[in-house]
Parts: sequence; structure tokens; C-alpha cells
Amino acid sequence: MVNTNNHISEELDKNLDEMEFLKANSDFLRGTIEQSLANPITGSITQDDAKLLKFHGSYMQDDRDLRDERRKQKLEPAYSFMIRVRVPGGKATPEQWIAMDDISNQYANHTIKLTTRQAFQFHGILKRNLKQSMKNINHAVLDSIAACGDVNRNTMCNPNPYQSQVHKEINDYATRISNHLLPRTNAYHEIWLDGEKVLDSSEEKEPIYGNTYLPRKFKIGIAVPPSNDIDVYSQDIGLIAIVEQDELIGFNVTIGGGMGMTHGILKHILNLDVS
Repeated sequence: MVNTNNHISEELDKNLDEMEFLKANSDFLRGTIEQSLANPITGSITQDDAKLLKFHGSYMQDDRDLRDERRKQKLEPAYSFMIRVRVPGGKATPEQWIAMDDISNQYANHTIKLTTRQAFQFHGILKRNLKQSMKNINHAVLDSIAACGDVNRNTMCNPNPYQSQVHKEINDYATRISNHLLPRTNAYHEIWLDGEKVLDSSEEKEPIYGNTYLPRKFKIGIAVPPSNDIDVYSQDIGLIAIVEQDELIGFNVTIGGGMGMTHGILKHILNLDVS
């Protein structure tokens, strides 16, 4: 049986590489993101905060077409931010879609990308609009936490829960898995939603991930035969529904299909105590 006393990721700073050390000492993904957002001198945030921002579902980017011209003018790059919205199972209501469209038109570049993991993605959001965009996503009863970063990403399945009772159950499972594997830190609510700050974050715990979270992204998908619409063998964990007489009775499980990698490390060794 698997030894569940071990965290998925190492709790100690000993022998951690640069990224793992940053996560372990980030105050559970807070870093100095709030201070970076409040800095009016630059349209960017610090490089360390940019790495932590991924766990909140956002990447810092810049306009490559303007780099040379801005460099000649001794200006910083034209920074903006991408937000990826977590949509378990790809299921969203018409009202949520309209809210996303409004965010795109008001704060982003008037486009919405539908990702290969069934998420929504905005580009071109300026730093001064990043927090309000996150708030508006939350008002639509969606969020971006764990849409990026070294955690479980958006959990996939057939997006039509009305196709059958089994498909509805599968969609519910996708939501439950996604929510269960969210980081437990209060950082997201503190930074983006003006949530009550934890006075002593040293008492916070990440019971699943530990304070270094995962070494890389992790992906889970659920397929309902005969369709393989979510490409189940490309998932780190693939769940293949076992259906008998229109009733879901369990899952066949595939593992190891994820294609995430750490550049420069050609060999990975599994560290799982199975006894």
C-alpha cells in the first residue's frame, strides 16, 4: 500500500533547487505579489513574484513586436498579463460566458482563448487591471487558482453533462477532483479578493502538497467510452469510466501520460514509498 504519511513534495529546504526553494519560502504562495502590484513605477512585477503568480493562474508577458523599439527608447518592455480561468470539465453557464466576454472587452485584448484543457484564457491585461479582472472572474463564480503552476491543473472530462446520467456523474467527479486538489493557502483570497489576512501564516498547512507543492504541473482527465475526447492517455492520471447497463460502476486507471518536463533534467526518478 502507498505510505500516505509522506507529502507529495518535500517539506524541508535541504537540497532544494532555486524554484523549489522559492516555493518553500514564499509564505504559501504570497511572496511579495501584493507589493509588486502596488508599485506604480513599473508595469511588471518582480521575477520571483512572476514565478509564484503562475499558481494564481496568471503569467506575466510582454509584447515581442515592441521590444526593439522600446529598447531604443530606453523604455521597459510593454508588459501585460495572461489569466487562465479554471473550468472543471469545461462546463460554464451562459451567464458565466457573458461575464468572461465582458472581462475580455473591458480589461483584456477583446479575445478569449479556449485552451486544450477546457479553460478560458485572457491576454493583454495591464497590471493595474489585474486585480479587478480577478474579482470579476470571482463574481461569476469562477476562479483562476491552480490553473497554472506546479499543482493539479484543470480536471478534464466530456463537457456535456446532459448527454446521459453517467456524463453528469463524470462532470461532477471532475469538479470534485479539481476542488479537492486545490491549494489550501489563503493567499489567493487575500491578494485578489480582499480576503481576511491570516495573521500567522506559519500555522497554515498544505496537507496534500506540502510547502514546495509539486515539482511540475499535474493533469487528470476522465473519459467515458467509447469516446476518448479528452485524450486520456496523455493525462498524468487518466480515469476511464466503467459503465454497465447505463450505470457508472467504477474506473480503469492509467498513469504516467503527462508530457510536462523540467528543461535540463533528462531523467526523473519516482519518489513514492510503495510497501
